[in-house]
Amino acid sequence: MAIVFENPVPILAVGAVVATLCGLVFLSKRTLPALFALLGVVLLTLLLVVCEWWVVTEREEVELALAELLAAVEANDMQATVALVDTAAANLRSDIELGMPMVKVSDTGASAVNITVDSSVDPHEATSRFRGKLQGVYVRSGMKVLYFDDVEMHWVKRDDQWLLESFVEYLETGSLIHAIESVQGNRAAPAAR
Repeated sequence: MAIVFENPVPILAVGAVVATLCGLVFLSKRTLPALFALLGVVLLTLLLVVCEWWVVTEREEVELALAELLAAVEANDMQATVALVDTAAANLRSDIELGMPMVKVSDTGASAVNITVDSSVDPHEATSRFRGKLQGVYVRSGMKVLYFDDVEMHWVKRDDQWLLESFVEYLETGSLIHAIESVQGNRAAPAAR
């Protein structure tokens, strides 16, 4: 059922196929019931597309939270970034407060986003894996920063809002890095977490 409420393409594809078949029947018979069937399929398809647009699943909520987080980082807005981090993640909050002033970010992005939600635990948890992009300059040295590697973020839902609980970055080789030591030394540092 989630596929229906997360993507309008299956609805439109099935609706187009059934509408085409009803259209062929109407063209061959030219009867009122065939016309009503065609109109019914078109209206049902439009109704399902509107429902898909209106219903926001938890996976889509996490996707929106990720987009909001990336926008806050790109705007170099430390307050907005920290507001999207779980209050229980004190180390992550301090890492953000330490690392954000060191880099002036000009562009962020996420591609190949894969989100899994675990609704069986309370509070609900989610994991997002994606190819992350961060571009900017080090404030102190003026050197360019370009990060384009895999990121895994762990989210927790508190008071109907998804908050970042932790994240892990990977180099292309698959080894972990720790972003703060990397920023402090202007190079990728192996993770000690």
